[in-house]
Amino acid sequence: MKNIDPVKALDDKVERLKKDLKSLGDRIDNAQTDAAQHQLSTTNQIRDTTRKIAKTNERVTELAESVHRLERLLVALNRKVRAGETRKADFDNWPEIGKPLIAKILAGQEAYARKTFTPQEAKSRRKAIAEYDRLAHEAIDAAEALTTLPPNAEALWRKKYKQWQAIVGKQRPEAPDEDEHANDTAVKSAGNEAVAQARELIRARIEDAVANDLLFPAWFENMLGPAAPPGKADDWLYTATDVVLYRLLHDVTSPANALGTAPQEQGHRRTLHDRLIVECAEYRKA
Repeated sequence: MKNIDPVKALDDKVERLKKDLKSLGDRIDNAQTDAAQHQLSTTNQIRDTTRKIAKTNERVTELAESVHRLERLLVALNRKVRAGETRKADFDNWPEIGKPLIAKILAGQEAYARKTFTPQEAKSRRKAIAEYDRLAHEAIDAAEALTTLPPNAEALWRKKYKQWQAIVGKQRPEAPDEDEHANDTAVKSAGNEAVAQARELIRARIEDAVANDLLFPAWFENMLGPAAPPGKADDWLYTATDVVLYRLLHDVTSPANALGTAPQEQGHRRTLHDRLIVECAEYRKA
């Protein structure tokens, strides 16, 4: 019968476990090394791909700029060819839209820009004026009293002086002008009618130029493009009419810049200028 030493058997088992553990550790190390190499390879591939994409984007940008320059050259060439063969549209001379009509439009715009009082605001303003007048009368009486009070009337002197100081540095509120409000209403109405009349004349001439394939002025094409975008003819005509009207109202005569120098002050002109810039940019891209 074979005698088995339990201690030796346990030692042998421990040795086998150590070998298995070492083998497992070697496998984990190898796996980590493979993973690290794979990650490095993937990172390098991502970097290479990123560089390729960047170069491709640069190339696409260069090509887009080249196409844009080519388009501009073609447009310029087309204008030169058409200029020699086509009648030109005149959007700069408008004898039918005289100075009186333009003056009515500008007056209407000024009336809309002025502050107008609602009935409640007018009531509040009149109340503030009455309060100011009351304080002013008290201040006048107090000033007169200060010259006659005896030296020992210190408390009364302080009261009168306080009444005087209550009005010092203040200004009487401006009264709401009912007549001016009525005048502004009439001016606004006349301005609206003048705008409608001018826009009708301008739009008719633009439509005639489109129908007869006339050559647009350079400033017109620079702003609105050589033609109406597909499906947006009516919107394009509306904006084109406003561009021409803007030039008339603000005496813009630049042969290349449709709207001239951008206005610095806020108001109707600035609002219209900014709107036309945005709308025309969309038409040129379409």
